[in-house]
Amino acid sequence: MPAFLATTHLILVGLLAAGADPGAGKNITADLERGEKLFQSGDLVGALKAFDGAAKTDTKDARPVYLRGVVLEKKNDLPGAEKAYREAIGRDGKFSPAHNNLGAILLGRNDLPAAEKELVAASTSDPKNASAAFNLGLLREAMKQPREAAAAYRKALQSKPNDGLCHANLCSVLRKLGDLDGAIGECRQAARLLPESAPVMTNLGLLLSDKKELDGAREALHEATKLDGKFAPAWTGLGRVEMRRKHPAEAAEALAKAAKLEPKDAGIAADYCRALVDVDLGGKSTEDECRKAVALDPQRPLAHYELAKVLVARGDCAGAKAEQAQLAAIPNVAPQAKGQADEIVKTCVPGKPVKATGQGQGVGKPGKK
Repeated sequence: MPAFLATTHLILVGLLAAGADPGAGKNITADLERGEKLFQSGDLVGALKAFDGAAKTDTKDARPVYLRGVVLEKKNDLPGAEKAYREAIGRDGKFSPAHNNLGAILLGRNDLPAAEKELVAASTSDPKNASAAFNLGLLREAMKQPREAAAAYRKALQSKPNDGLCHANLCSVLRKLGDLDGAIGECRQAARLLPESAPVMTNLGLLLSDKKELDGAREALHEATKLDGKFAPAWTGLGRVEMRRKHPAEAAEALAKAAKLEPKDAGIAADYCRALVDVDLGGKSTEDECRKAVALDPQRPLAHYELAKVLVARGDCAGAKAEQAQLAAIPNVAPQAKGQADEIVKTCVPGKPVKATGQGQGVGKPGKK
């Protein structure tokens, strides 16, 4: 089956608004206000100077050094940002935004234990910090803890219910947990909030395909291709759905576009070969694409099986038997696959093209890896 698409790995950072201060109870200084305006206008150098001035004015307030970290992160100076966030935490150990952003940086470099410590601290200090809960969900996914990830995303949505990105990630996690109905509901929410997102619409289409709602899946995947004509997973999903709908010509058209976008993807190549076999068994391009699929992954039974059908149809019995032998030699290949290949090859007459039996049937599911 095609892998479910991760909608994003974006790590959210705190905002410069006064609301980012979790109840410190101190008035924002003139330097802080000026720094925020400079930041919003794109003057990062001026913003840094203003925040540095505020940090010197009040050596106990965590906000100025925290905001310095946000500016440095904007400038892609992650070591500098990390240092600033740690200084902010040193000034106020319960300053949730600093814990959150530091945890996000640590998560970005895959330091999961350290990231967990900071993100748990961020959520504990401020249970309504949606950004911290979202990042904690990303962390739990990275730690292969889908149930915990789902709980974190749900917590984030309690504080920020219209976060399309969070709905999309929860959709992905629920699919992993086998809750297709819940996943579809979250994906529909994400699609409503992120109507221009091809990955979200693709995920919705794949989920509907999982539920065998093929017409709805086709509609969603077709919409995804319109949103982004260069998003290969949308074309791949559309092609596979069309094969399940018994529309090989439409499948071949979609998979041709996917194969052009991802020329080294063996799964796409095998599915494209299969669709072409159903459309034009004796075509030269069909044989070329099937040989390409075999070359990309010699351990994929489907590619050998479809190529054997092409060679049988041409009367190339030696070539067909060679593909049959290669398929049989694949470790753990299903007995059904071997049996189907044997039946195909039995119909071959040397030098005499014949119609192969079992046309339109593949070995296993499309794109199985």
